[in-house]
Amino acid sequence: MEINDHGLFWWAGSEHTDGYAAGLLIIDESGVISLELHQTLPGRSGAEAVFRQEIASDVGIVGCLKATGHYVLLRGLQTNGGRSGLISYENFIAEECFICRRQIGSENFKNLKVSLDGLQEWIRPGKISCEEPLNNKISIDLEYNSSEEWKIDTGLVELRHHFTGNRPSRFSSVLNVGLASELVYTPASPLPSKDLIEWYLALQDLILILTNCTLSLKWPKFILSYEDEDLLVEYYFRRHKPIDSKITWHETLLPFPRIRKTFGEMINKWLLARKSLGPGISLYLGTRRNIKLYAEHRFVNLVWGLEALGRRKDLPESDNSKVSDKIKKIIHAISFSEGLNSGDRNWLKALMKRAVERPLSERLFEELSPVAIDIPEENLRSFCKICADLRNDLSHHGGEREPGEYETFLTGILTNSDALSKLYLLVILRILGVHDDEFKRIMYRDPGSSIFKLSFEQAGLIPEEDVDQLIASLYPKVLEAESKPETGCESEPAEDKDI
Repeated sequence: MEINDHGLFWWAGSEHTDGYAAGLLIIDESGVISLELHQTLPGRSGAEAVFRQEIASDVGIVGCLKATGHYVLLRGLQTNGGRSGLISYENFIAEECFICRRQIGSENFKNLKVSLDGLQEWIRPGKISCEEPLNNKISIDLEYNSSEEWKIDTGLVELRHHFTGNRPSRFSSVLNVGLASELVYTPASPLPSKDLIEWYLALQDLILILTNCTLSLKWPKFILSYEDEDLLVEYYFRRHKPIDSKITWHETLLPFPRIRKTFGEMINKWLLARKSLGPGISLYLGTRRNIKLYAEHRFVNLVWGLEALGRRKDLPESDNSKVSDKIKKIIHAISFSEGLNSGDRNWLKALMKRAVERPLSERLFEELSPVAIDIPEENLRSFCKICADLRNDLSHHGGEREPGEYETFLTGILTNSDALSKLYLLVILRILGVHDDEFKRIMYRDPGSSIFKLSFEQAGLIPEEDVDQLIASLYPKVLEAESKPETGCESEPAEDKDI
C-alpha cells in the first residue's frame, strides 16, 4: 500500500472554509486511487453516486492528509458508490493524484525525477573498496561517480548519484550505507503531467530493452516552481502491477558503462522510434510487460511486429521489376475485360497487387539477418521459413494443419518464439545504434549470453556447443577462482576492463 491516510477534502478551486468532508485516501501499488468520504461535499447529496452521475473532467478534489499535513490534488474523478439518507456520503476513484507540502497552483512542471533503485548493478553508481581485516578493524570506502548529463532533442537528461542509508552512531553495531542513482529530465519548457508520464513510460521501456530485464521504475516525482521555490510533488497514476525484482549484473544485456557516451542519442532514437515505427515497437514490448500471454498470442505478436517494422521501412512494391511490369500488364488487361463487372475487376486488381508482395519468410529474413551474427545464412532462412509457416497455419488453418498434432505444433511455437524474441530484441537495439561488436558480446561472450545460445541451439540456428570443449575453456577460470583466498568480504564481481 502506497498511501493509506485520513484527511479533510474539498472541491478544487474553493477554500476549505466553503465546506469540506472527512475521508480516507487509499492508493495501492498499482496506482488505484480511491477516496472514501464520510459525508458529502457541498452541492452533493450522495444520490449522484448511486445513479452514477458523470463528473466534468476539469473538476478536482483537494485535501490535507492527517499523518503528514501534505496537500493532495485528485484529478480525473469518477463516482464509486455512495448513499443519500440520514448519513449521506460519496466515494470517488481518481485517475491521478498529486501530493505536495503546499497546495499545487500550477499543473506545469519543470522537472521529472525518477529513482533508479534496483538498477544499481546496471548503472554502477560508484565503487566500494574493502580492505582485509587488520587489528580487529576493517576499512570500507564508498565513492560515487560524478553526475552526468546529456542534451537531447526535447531537453536535458541528468544522472545523479548519492549515498543511501543512515549515518552510524558510536553505539551502532550495524552499518547501513549504499550507493544509489536517480535520473532527472528537464524539458525545454515546463510540461503537464500527461506529457511527463509519457516520457517516464518511454524511459521504463528503454531500460527494459537495454537491460533485458522487466522491472517497474519507482513512482515518478515532479518539481514545481512556486514563488521562487522548488517544490517536490509525488505523483500516482494507474499502471500495471509493478515488478520489483532487483536486476543483477550478470543478467543485464548492455551494462550502462558500455553505452554511457551514446545514452543521450539512444534516448532520442528511442522516442522517435516509438512514434515512427509504432506497432513495430509496441508489439514486442507487449510480449515483455507484466502480462501473461498464450503461446500462440506471443508468437504472432512477434511476427506481426517484425512485419510492421518491415512495412514502415520499405515500399510495398516488389524488388523484381519484371514481376512488377507483368502485374501492371495484367491489371491493365483486367480494366478492359468485357466479361467482368466492376466488382470483379476491383477484386482481381486487389488480388494482383498483393501478388507482388514478397513471401513472409523473405521479409523476416531481411529484418533478422543484420543482427544474426555468426548464424549461418541457410540456418536463418530455414528458421524464417518455419516461423512464416507457423504464422500462416495460425492465420489460415486455425492452428496445426493436421488435427491431432497440437502438442507438436505448440512445441514448435514455443521453441521458435524464444529465439525469435531474442533476435527481435537485437533488431530494436540496432535501431538504437548498437553495433555488431556489441551483438557478438551479447550473443556469445557476456555472462548472460548462455540464454541466447541455448535458444538459438534449440531453434536450429547454431550448432550445439561441444560439452568437453566448453568445460576445457572454462577449466582455467575455475582453477583461478578456486585458488583465490577467502577474505570474509566481497567486492564487486570481476568484469571486462573495457566495459
